Amino acid sequence: MNHLNSRFAGPVDFADDSMAGAVLPAGIDGFGAGARYWILGDDALSQNELDKAEQALLDVKALVAAAFLAFVAELTDPNSTTSLFRDVHLEEIPEEMACDLFDVDSREAVTDKVFLDHLRLVGIAISPTATERVLALDFAIGADKPTDQLLVAVWDRNNTVTVHHES
Repeated sequence: MNHLNSRFAGPVDFADDSMAGAVLPAGIDGFGAGARYWILGDDALSQNELDKAEQALLDVKALVAAAFLAFVAELTDPNSTTSLFRDVHLEEIPEEMACDLFDVDSREAVTDKVFLDHLRLVGIAISPTATERVLALDFAIGADKPTDQLLVAVWDRNNTVTVHHES
């Protein structure tokens, strides 16, 4: 058995699962308090690979900023993933809930800025040996996550960011 230690989650044990992790009570660097942190791998994962993958998380502020740049760019296209994610929260839940969620008086008051201000980092996943999905930051509307919808910024091995909508 491979004994690994995550600087954020402590001892890592994949046991019979390819995912290990923990809830981060204080988040990382002030982001994602209460976020779930996942490490995807198996017993073949080395401490060096894990350390290298977690190195990027030492500047999570830059990662969150890059994710928001991708979200902002997508909001210019009404058919983009980010725009469709926003629409789910404005059109598919009752108006009263949408107003409470975004702290507004009507759905029409939810501007791009209001929408982005309510995105919260709720999950972080790293896949040290992956090529396509090396790092993922999961965002939800509000800390209480009233829906099971996530807006996910995904980095590949080339450091390219793409946006996904997951539920």
